[in-house]
Amino acid sequence: MQSGKVTLDTIANKLGITKVSVSKALNNQPGVSEGLRKRIVQTSNELGYLHKNAAKLVKSASKLGIIVPKRFFLDTDNFYTKIYYYMNQECSQRDISLSIYLLDPEQEQNCTVPLSLAQDLDDLNGLFIAGEVNEAYVRMLADYPFPVIAIDFYKSDLALDCIIPDNFQSGYSVTKYLIDRGHVNIGFVGNPRYTSSVMDRYCGYLKALNYYHLELNKEWLLVNNDDNGSYMIDFALPSKLPTAFVCHCDMAAYKLLLKLQTAGISVPDEVSLISFDNTDLSQTLVPPLTSVNISKHEFATEAVARMLWSIKHPEAQPKNIYLPSKIIERDSVRKL
Repeated sequence: MQSGKVTLDTIANKLGITKVSVSKALNNQPGVSEGLRKRIVQTSNELGYLHKNAAKLVKSASKLGIIVPKRFFLDTDNFYTKIYYYMNQECSQRDISLSIYLLDPEQEQNCTVPLSLAQDLDDLNGLFIAGEVNEAYVRMLADYPFPVIAIDFYKSDLALDCIIPDNFQSGYSVTKYLIDRGHVNIGFVGNPRYTSSVMDRYCGYLKALNYYHLELNKEWLLVNNDDNGSYMIDFALPSKLPTAFVCHCDMAAYKLLLKLQTAGISVPDEVSLISFDNTDLSQTLVPPLTSVNISKHEFATEAVARMLWSIKHPEAQPKNIYLPSKIIERDSVRKL
């Protein structure tokens, strides 16, 4: 729409409010809440109403939020804790407040926000989602009048800014790493339907097997966590083990390591393990795990930079931003 065809009345009718409220918001005058002001500015931009003050109102950020499902925040060896720590540093350097909100499974299922987030919604300039939540929940958050950025996951059917590793390529690379060291019987640990990250790592694993003409043995596909993110060792090992497993994360590898050791099976002498995330856990195990490093600091810097860009450019098309990764070699893989 051309700016000459859009008036204050157009914006007011669109939002079901008075023209006075629109005028106050666009002129940065008191009398409207911060949440309503943001909606008015966003609508004026969408309709093509070019007001001299409108751009200024959306080009700064003073308060951001990050919502993290509890199952990820508490059970993944501080992976998201560290991302939040670095993001908080990035925000502090810019005089931006970053609040964290932990999401209960019931709240995710019922599409309700934590009380602390509900209280802050009118003051937020943007929201990060760290760790995958269901699509309905993402859609609900995306309807709020500020940018929403996904960290460590994506949704194929949603137009959303996402900061993610190239998990498909990493899944291929770790499997090839094992193949290059003589392994031809290779299993996978993880439920591909658990998150988009696990699915992509699994698909990369399948590509490597297919490319090198290796057999996919379904008995070597193990799952040792539930849908709530709890990991366990009371799962069955196959009667015949492969010589190596690709594990979807360090915690999954740790639980498999305990299971194998309990059964008297030596790692890496009898079974090699390789995993993802390069958390502190991977370095403290015996033997220490070969794992794919995904920089938590880069997650933070890219996420904050993209958020500030999105606030300044509300019309910009969303995109996936891929982070580099690197295999950190330790003692859990044996060359055959």
